[in-house]
Amino acid sequence: MGKTAIFTTSLCLFFAACGKKQNTQNTQPLNITFAQPASVWEETLPLGNGRLGAMPDGGISKETLVLNEETMWSGSEWDPSNPDALKYLPEIRQKLLNGENIEAQQLMQQHFVCTGRGGENPRYGCYQTLGRFEIDFAEMFPDTSFSDYKRSLSLNSATATTSFTFDYEGHKATFKREYFTSLTDNVIVVRLTTENAPLKFSFGFSRAERAEVSGNDDVATMQGVLDSGDPTTAGVAFYARAEVTQRTGNEAVILISAATDYQQIIDGKPHGDIAQMSELVESTITSARKRSYEELKQQHTDEYRKYFDRVAVEVGRTGENGDIQPVDSAALYMQFGRYLFICSSYKATLPPNLQGLWADRIHTAWNGDYHMNINVQMNHWPMEAGNLSDLSEPITRYVEGIVPSGEQTARNFYGTGGWTGHVLANAWHFTAPAENSTWGSSFTGGAWLALQLWEHYLFTNDTEYLRRIYPILKGAAEFLRANLAETADGQLVTCPSNSPENAFLFDGKRCCVCAGPVMDTQICMEIFAAVEQAAGILNTDTDYATALAAAAAKLPPMKISPKGYLQEWLEDYDEIEPHHRHVSHLFGLFPGTTINTPELREAARQTLVRRSDEGTGWSMAWKICFWARLGDGNHAYRLFKNLLKPVVSANNNGDGISYSGAGAGTYPNLFCSHPPFQIDGNFGGSAGLMEMLLQSHEVTADGTRIIRVLPAIPDEWQSGHFRGLKARGGITVACSWTDGIITDLQIDNPLNTKIEVQSGHFSLE
Repeated sequence: MGKTAIFTTSLCLFFAACGKKQNTQNTQPLNITFAQPASVWEETLPLGNGRLGAMPDGGISKETLVLNEETMWSGSEWDPSNPDALKYLPEIRQKLLNGENIEAQQLMQQHFVCTGRGGENPRYGCYQTLGRFEIDFAEMFPDTSFSDYKRSLSLNSATATTSFTFDYEGHKATFKREYFTSLTDNVIVVRLTTENAPLKFSFGFSRAERAEVSGNDDVATMQGVLDSGDPTTAGVAFYARAEVTQRTGNEAVILISAATDYQQIIDGKPHGDIAQMSELVESTITSARKRSYEELKQQHTDEYRKYFDRVAVEVGRTGENGDIQPVDSAALYMQFGRYLFICSSYKATLPPNLQGLWADRIHTAWNGDYHMNINVQMNHWPMEAGNLSDLSEPITRYVEGIVPSGEQTARNFYGTGGWTGHVLANAWHFTAPAENSTWGSSFTGGAWLALQLWEHYLFTNDTEYLRRIYPILKGAAEFLRANLAETADGQLVTCPSNSPENAFLFDGKRCCVCAGPVMDTQICMEIFAAVEQAAGILNTDTDYATALAAAAAKLPPMKISPKGYLQEWLEDYDEIEPHHRHVSHLFGLFPGTTINTPELREAARQTLVRRSDEGTGWSMAWKICFWARLGDGNHAYRLFKNLLKPVVSANNNGDGISYSGAGAGTYPNLFCSHPPFQIDGNFGGSAGLMEMLLQSHEVTADGTRIIRVLPAIPDEWQSGHFRGLKARGGITVACSWTDGIITDLQIDNPLNTKIEVQSGHFSLE
């Protein structure tokens, strides 16, 4: 392991003597390309501008764009508090402390779940597709034969194209379609062009339910109101409009936009009516149509590239001419994660959900919501390291928005101050324990979300932002400290809780509810330390910080099983599923920092070996991050290849091929298969690849930030370069290496963070 001196200068350049600096610009095209139209949604190409999403299928006689609007949420706000919960809490806690877990679990299921069936309640709601926009070319194509077909998404420009050749009246003609979702004009733009054939088409909206559609040759509209789940309250109203804004014999431009009244509902204002939304959408399109197609595209591309072009990466083997020959899709996959994050977060109202921005049905899997036991956090793992910190506003506002509900949950279920969130969360501020205590009672989700905001501060050193989120951090810590129960030996444990979605054998029976699952202890350690550090930076709450430190000192230490792995629970229970998809007790390895000794790191490694490399898509992505933190690039790379495994469909329901029965891996359009599609695997996998190239989570006793360069590169990545990846402390890093040797390294440290730069990985010795 190589090591440099400590640097605090704003720009340092070293390791440059081994050769000339490599070109680290984003010169390689990053495309996802098909040679045929999409036969299923998982083959369509995702476009988005944070608010609107579109997935064109590139059909021949009919083009279908599946449309999304980020606030298309059914349901409504409601109070799921259970009046029995607080009354039974002392008895539940005592039973757990007495080792009567089965009895405690039964009591929790009877008395300590939310009312109204939680996520199954219509008022909980779900994220829904906006609908479909169909362009019919049947008049142009009496014969649907075609050749030279190409359908492609460019990550470099956030545009998609479809082109092909067809026979028209005895001669060859070409058809090209271009699509993008404008970041600057809030419209979906479609341009249709033909050569040697006239352009003929009709179009319109469709939706499976709750929509009225109308239209003519140049305009189509769709409007409706979603189900609120409450007969006394109207749901979210929506309006969409499409207009042909330019039309000639062989060219047309179509602009599409949409809006809902979700934000008005959240703000407590009267529901918007269709006329208001129609006026807003028409105004948006009117403004956009003042510009030519070329102007719309240029402005969109320029704005998008301000974000995407911050990072470049290429990895592979050294070619004969000293160039890099890619051996895999790692660079593409990492950048695809950044692309999806830009497309689902740019000026968004809500953060990306389980589907990001993209959904193709009325009722999305798992309601398309925000699971706080890893999934919504994983959605934001590539944000900071991927140089997209300035897209943090949606997740920050979302957490601010759920705090009042979390305070109510803390009072009504636990009788304490502070705020909390459990597993389920949605667009309507749901924070209560879910309908099933075996998986829904984990109450550290809110604190984990707060730690995600703390990460933003660590990467940016933005003191004003820290001042803004400090009450969130403090409230999360206050709740956890108030809900620590003292064991017979004087230790403090969370109680009641569970290790997310995993079960153990207790007296021969399946059990989940427990006291002090290891992940909870690690999160307590992290949030207490974050608040203590933040209080010091802001020069406030000295006594409170001292009290948190005292509580942290009484948390139970992590235990290593006699079998060598890190225990998931206070007792070394046997898991029901040794290969369970969640590896929650390694939170302290990633994204946390509490697994930080050689003994604990080795126990974490043994845990991962025991868990195996199998899992759902997002689980494999998390394991990439784990192995990267352990410095084992070859194992991390093995998980990446597993994550890339194409899913194979075995279903045909009479409606064409379906991927609903496929396994974990990656769909043809690079969406991650849980299964089904769940976007956290894309974001987690992208973050894991960044973690293989650069790490910055360690701090020495004197506050020096360790910047670890190439900590976990696999043997296949003999040579490569990256530019623009971020490290904590406001630092930007660029690096080139050839045959495993760093040839150029640049550290941009404008905040003069005290750093120590190291190359190579940890030793487990």
